[in-house]
Amino acid sequence: MTDPADGSYEDTYAALTDETRVRILFALAEQYDEAWSSGWLSFSELRERVGVEDTSRFSYHLDELQDTFVRKVDGRYRPRVAALEIVSVIRSGTYDGDAVAVDERETDYECPHCQRALVASYRDHHLYLGCPSHGAAVAYPTPPRAMTDRTLEETIDISLRKHACDVRLFRNGLCPHCWGTAGLSFPRESAPDSYLLDDIAYATAACDTCWVSYPLPVAHAVLGHPAVENLYAERGLGPADAQIGPHDLARVSEVTDCEGKSPAVRLTVSLDDRPLVIELDESCALLDHWRR
Repeated sequence: MTDPADGSYEDTYAALTDETRVRILFALAEQYDEAWSSGWLSFSELRERVGVEDTSRFSYHLDELQDTFVRKVDGRYRPRVAALEIVSVIRSGTYDGDAVAVDERETDYECPHCQRALVASYRDHHLYLGCPSHGAAVAYPTPPRAMTDRTLEETIDISLRKHACDVRLFRNGLCPHCWGTAGLSFPRESAPDSYLLDDIAYATAACDTCWVSYPLPVAHAVLGHPAVENLYAERGLGPADAQIGPHDLARVSEVTDCEGKSPAVRLTVSLDDRPLVIELDESCALLDHWRR
C-alpha cells in the first residue's frame, strides 16, 4: 500500500478542496439513475446544474477533477467510482461533526451478568449499547444517515444486521470497508475489559490494508452463515438476535478449543433439542457443520 505521507495523494486531496468541484461530483452522482436512459451531461448541461455562470472558471474546476474523479466520453461527463464514493460518504453524514446525538435510553435487551436493561446511545458517529455496570456490548461506527427517519431501536437492528454481513465478508477474505485482503483469526489472547462477555473465547477481525481490527466472540465468526441463519429463522429469530440478547451466539454456544489441531475450534449452538455443530479452522473458515 502506498504511504500517504510521501505526498502522492496531495493532488487528489487538493482536487476536493473547492466547493464548486464538490458540487460537480454531486451533480454527476444525481444524474446516475437518469444516465441509463438519457445519458450523461454535456459541459453546458453540467455547468447549468452546478450553477456556475463563468465558463472559464467552471472549465478550470472540471479539468481539475478529470482522470481521478471524472471521465469525458464522447463529449459528456461521467463520474468515476471514486466520485460516487465521495458523494456517498458526504451524504452519510460522516463529515457532519456531532450534529446527531441521542441520549441514553433503556432497551429490551438484558445484561448477561446482572439482567439489567442494556442502555443505548448515539454519539461521535458511534452506536453504543451496554450495561451501566458492566460496560459496552456494542460500539459500532454508524454514520448519522443511519439515524435519519429511523428510531434508535431500528438503528440498533440495522447496525447488527450490517455487522453480520461484514463478518461474512471477513470470513471470505474481504474487508467491508476498503475492499482489501482481510480475515478472521483464532485465538485472540485478550479482549478489552469493557467488553461484556469477557470470559469467553475471542477471535480477531482484521484488514491487511486499512484501520480495521477488532475482537469479536469466536461464536460470532459464523454470523451470516446460511446454517446459522436457518437455525435462527426456525425459531423466528434474526441476525440481531444472534448478536445480542438471550439468544446471542456467544451465550448459547459451547466453544471447544481444539488446541492447535484441526479443526481449531468447535461450536455447539443450542437453541433447541437439535444443536448445530460447526467446526472452524484457525482462520475461522467453516470446515463442516451438522445438526445433532
